[in-house]
Amino acid sequence: MKEKMKEILKQSTVLLVEDDLKTRAQIEEALYIYVDKVYLASNGEEALKIYYEKSPHIVITDVKMPIMDGLSLTSVIRNSNPDIPIVIVSGYSDRTLLLDFISKKLISYMVKPINFDDFTKVLDECAKALQESGAIEVWLTDGFLYSYSKKSIMRGDEIISLAPKEILFLELLIKNRNKLVTKEIIEYIVWNSEVMTGAALNNLVAKIRRKTFSGIITNVSTLGFMMTKV
Repeated sequence: MKEKMKEILKQSTVLLVEDDLKTRAQIEEALYIYVDKVYLASNGEEALKIYYEKSPHIVITDVKMPIMDGLSLTSVIRNSNPDIPIVIVSGYSDRTLLLDFISKKLISYMVKPINFDDFTKVLDECAKALQESGAIEVWLTDGFLYSYSKKSIMRGDEIISLAPKEILFLELLIKNRNKLVTKEIIEYIVWNSEVMTGAALNNLVAKIRRKTFSGIITNVSTLGFMMTKV
């Protein structure tokens, strides 16, 4: 595994869904070699609550579980998030089981007992998917990178810290890159529906430009702002 993929995984969180306590403990132990945080669930229903509350970067789930099985869980998560890496783990080697999961855009399917080398390769694929989707970090432009986990702008080894409103504003523009973000939306998201003055907004934009470069954020007439160089 390349160092860049290891770095991405170290910033990631995983939702591990497994009803067998021994298997869950083994996978959790292996995961902590690579990732920052592991959230545990014993069935799909419990997993969904954690998923909505914690917004993990990766989901690893068993197939056969009580209350809600892995297929149902995968369907719900995939409907809300087309990019999140999902890995299926099962004690059943019957490959016909895969037919139900093909349309879910899985990263991989692993059969218990899990081979550690295969497990590492699967995590490597998850890291690549996270890199491609920009879920962990995203290039603002050449030389400047935004890290979601660090909530900071990165430039080489330099970490450029951001104030809370700067983080909200920057993430809002990244999420809507190449689209106009109106002042009304900015006021609602960044100022939490409090009154936002024009001077306060212009000051916020100016601070981010000084920390990066002047062309990173485009002023769209009197309507709002957009980021075009992501």
